[in-house]
Amino acid sequence: MNCATFYDGRHHHLATGEDEFCHTYAVKYKVVSQSSDKAEKQDGVRLRKPENDLKEKSDSNSNTKQLTFLIEDTGKVVTDFSPDGGFQKCVRFSSLMTHMATGGADGHLRFWKYPELEKVWDTEGHKQEIDDLDISPDGSKIVTISRDKNGCVWNTGNGKKVTDLIWNYSTSQPYRFKACKYGLIEGKRDKFNIYTVNIPVTRSAKSVCYISLWDSSKFSLKKTASAGTEVISAFAVSNDGIYLGVGSISGSVSVYISFSLQRLYHVQEAHSIFVTSVDFLPCSEAARAVTGNQDFNLLSVSADNTIRLHQCPERSTIHPVWLILALIFIIFAMFYVMSELGL
Repeated sequence: MNCATFYDGRHHHLATGEDEFCHTYAVKYKVVSQSSDKAEKQDGVRLRKPENDLKEKSDSNSNTKQLTFLIEDTGKVVTDFSPDGGFQKCVRFSSLMTHMATGGADGHLRFWKYPELEKVWDTEGHKQEIDDLDISPDGSKIVTISRDKNGCVWNTGNGKKVTDLIWNYSTSQPYRFKACKYGLIEGKRDKFNIYTVNIPVTRSAKSVCYISLWDSSKFSLKKTASAGTEVISAFAVSNDGIYLGVGSISGSVSVYISFSLQRLYHVQEAHSIFVTSVDFLPCSEAARAVTGNQDFNLLSVSADNTIRLHQCPERSTIHPVWLILALIFIIFAMFYVMSELGL
């Protein structure tokens, strides 16, 4: 029901929540060539192919390529001890890939060494289940939000609470936190913001959801913007910190500019039912080789059993030199026209 992943330069590492357990896996992949005329064998005996199969084989390319995955189970640990049945709800890796944090139904925040899966500390972070958490890019803080309507920031070194997030935006009805994420500022690892989603405690047709931007050093609210009346069900921040991805329970998908919280992209009912997850593809040359030159590439996943790719073409930019040359040309043209007119 929840997962986190990272790439160490050679292999992908995956952590998944399965009831009260957190399972970890190493995922390796390779492209293999398969000879289409390779005969199937059973117990060392060559099997005769049906005529239709032979015809299909002859029409196809003699060599095909296939992407294969080798998934190795590397560990398992109990991360939630709720008396009503343990249930891990969220997991995140640190940016250095040496630790991971988990939260779940019992309200406890737990910090683990990775890949040893040794518990570093355990604190009762909230009175109710933890809905979301994230680790800061510098690895020093963890932000959590819960069904108890509270948001908190924790020290990764000792598990002590640093502060509460006080969402003091003026509204006519009570709200609670739905999601929380860290996001880089201008792609720099030592500068980052906190972003949260707030939804109404009691839903109505006119209730508005909000996206908020927080100062991560002062833990103060910097800006809040309306995200419409559709209840937000999924939230993500691009790895360069420029874009925010949003999915709703009605299946709509939107993208916001992080520093202004202005909506850049929206598809109404991109899915036929609620969006369960959204995430941006990495901003890298390898990703551009596959997706082309796009400002962003956002994947949305839904309970309608579909995955959709949302893209925004790269916006054209004009080099400052050309602007200066254009300005000089305009000034020269004005003086020429004035001289011709004798002004």
